[in-house]
Amino acid sequence: MDLEAAIARARAGDKEAFADLYRAFASPLLSFLASRVRRRDDAEDLVAQTFLEAMRDIARFDGDAAGFRAWLFRIGHHRAIDLARRKDRRPEETLDAAENEPYPVLAEDEALDRVERALLWEAVQALPDEQRRVLVLRLGSGLSSAEIAEVVGKRTGAVKALQHRALVNLVKALGVSKAPPGSL
Repeated sequence: MDLEAAIARARAGDKEAFADLYRAFASPLLSFLASRVRRRDDAEDLVAQTFLEAMRDIARFDGDAAGFRAWLFRIGHHRAIDLARRKDRRPEETLDAAENEPYPVLAEDEALDRVERALLWEAVQALPDEQRRVLVLRLGSGLSSAEIAEVVGKRTGAVKALQHRALVNLVKALGVSKAPPGSL
């Protein structure tokens, strides 16, 4: 799909073009937003809100596909902040209550998989907020350093430094003795 053409068509009011943009960007945006909120259904709602806002304001967007992607992620980032502020005003039940819920018996492989994912998730959650955000945008959503810089409002060099520190911290937290070549 030619994203540049889809953006131009969407700016001209073509709803099918916006559907093409949704298909291209919804999954990476959902990955990013899922890392920012507690519940997946909140992340899905944020994706919908982000695309509605983007559809409403597409005529004001002026840029290429990379710029559109960064613009979209910035909108999502701001919607996640808004959600966090709303939830701070109306707290929900704690995660401790959910942890006390009984789990069904799992197959051995699935249980090991869950343990590995839980350890990784715990290590990612323990990262400082800026490092976690940059890492999720890079690895979870596939944004480039320049695109991430635009989303988070930092210089590209600062984003690269945050990403490097995040990966080093993950390696330490997970007790990996040697990182795979080229991963840092």
